[in-house]
Formats: sequence, structure tokens, C-alpha cells
Amino acid sequence: MNSLLVAVLIGCAAGILLGTAGVKLWAVSRVRLAWPQGANFLRFHLSSGLVIAVEILTGVTALVVPSARLACLILALVYAAFVIGAITLHGQECGCFGVSGMKVGPFHIWGCALTAVVLAAASLVGQDSVVPVLLRCAAALGTALVMVLAVTLWNRRGSETRSVEDDYLLVVLSSTCTACSALKIMEKHEVNDVEVDGRIRWVDRDSEAAASLRDAGVDISSYPSVVSVSGAVPAEVHVGTGLQKCREVLQSWRSRRLALLQA
Repeated sequence: MNSLLVAVLIGCAAGILLGTAGVKLWAVSRVRLAWPQGANFLRFHLSSGLVIAVEILTGVTALVVPSARLACLILALVYAAFVIGAITLHGQECGCFGVSGMKVGPFHIWGCALTAVVLAAASLVGQDSVVPVLLRCAAALGTALVMVLAVTLWNRRGSETRSVEDDYLLVVLSSTCTACSALKIMEKHEVNDVEVDGRIRWVDRDSEAAASLRDAGVDISSYPSVVSVSGAVPAEVHVGTGLQKCREVLQSWRSRRLALLQA
């Protein structure tokens, strides 16, 4: 196989990995990565952090390793693993490409399978050669940019169909916090209360809702706290702490919802 074609093949395959890793990192920072909670690789669960690390490590290695055959083989193995993951998650929503609202389907399975087959063939056919690193990197950069642009456009299109109806506010309390007790008395609410059509939820610090936000990297360590989560794509999360701040945010949310209902 022509060495220039092999260089482009390696660069494009590596660029897809690096591009998807980048958009997943962006989604994680915005608490918007829809990552499956159950098994996502046969009977095992692979964390988003592990998959992102593998994508980055594989992509970079494929770009710098001198042997084209070795680069193709490494990439083929990773894409073959993606086929297994895609089959496991078929029909489920997954942020595998950092895309919001996308379900795993035949496109993911056959796309990864075809890529793995082509890479495997390139690693087995012909003699090993040293392909230009600059050409590999150029192809990878172009592919990664296309991936990021495509995901951005997809998510922007999705955000146009969403509204503030998807926003919600968590009031996170601690049972050992005197300011939390004062807030409950002043606002006449308790843990597990909901108001404004369920858009404001009063929860305990150990609740599932608070724990899931912490797992996503949101810092909820002071109480009482108010955590506002937007329905935009990617989501934006804002945390406010302290008795006065919580009361101000609650009043703002109630006023906004009332204005929307009266509009």
C-alpha cells in the first residue's frame, strides 16, 4: 500500500480518536456527558476517563511511532474494541462521540468495524515502512477539527429544540448545618420538597442527585448550596453557597418561573 495513503489513513484514524476525546472532555467539564452507568464493554463497565485516556494515548502513539505497521495494528485493536463496546450498547444513549442525545446504532458498529478491518489490512499487507510524521499529524489535525465542528453543530441544533423548561435548581442541605435549618424555616421547605412544577428540588447532601453532580466534577462541599443546571447543550452548572445567596437564587428562580407562566 502506498506510504502516503497509509500516512493519511493513520492520521485520520488517530484524529477521530483525539477529536472524540476532546469533545468528551469538553462535555465532562460542562457536566453534559451522557455516559452509560451499567455494562458498556461485554459485562464490564469502563469509565469515561479510562476511555478518553485510551483514545488520547492511542492517537498520540499512532502519530509518533516510526513503524506504519505498528501504528495501524495499534489503531486496529482499539477500533475492534470499539466494535465490542458499540454492540454492547446498541440502542442505548451514549456520549461516545461527545454528542448529546445520540444512540448507539449500526453506524457506530459498522463504522468502527470497517475502520478496524482497513487498518488491520494495512498492517499486514506489504512491507513495513516509515511514513511521514508531519503528514500523519496534518491528517489527524484536519480530522479532529472536522469532528469537533460536526459535534458542535449537532449539539447546537439540539439546543435550539430545548428551552428553559429543562432547567432545574437543586437546594442541597446538610442535617448538621445550622444555616440549612434556618433556610428551611425561612423558606418553609424540607428535604425532598419540590416546587415550581418540580424545577426546584430540595435534597440532602447524600442524595442521589447531589452525588451524581459530584461524580461529574461539580464542587458541592459547603452548605446550604444551590446548584442551577441549565438545559442548554452543553449544560452549564452554577453553584452558590451560604444562607443569603441561597435565598437570593431561590427568589430569582421563583420570579422567573412566575413570569414565564404569566407570559
